[in-house]
Amino acid sequence: MASDASAALNKGIETVVKATEEDKKKNYEEALRLYQAGCQYMLHALKYGCHNDTSRDSIKNKVKQYLDRAEKIKNYLDSSNNRDDVS
Repeated sequence: MASDASAALNKGIETVVKATEEDKKKNYEEALRLYQAGCQYMLHALKYGCHNDTSRDSIKNKVKQYLDRAEKIKNYLDSSNNRDDVS
């Protein structure tokens, strides 16, 4: 199970790296999807991995940062869509 958690963590890291790239390109819908998927992988790693406290805290902090960014993107997309609907 530990290797499964490590694989999930690695996949999560790869996914959020792609998310940040899409975010920089202003491809917000894809960035949002990737941030959410990456966080799911990282949360799986936290749940099933046996990381030390320092690693767990670091991963939790990163997940929080990525989820905060995803929420900002979602709010932006929602407000953009609402403005488009009104026009």
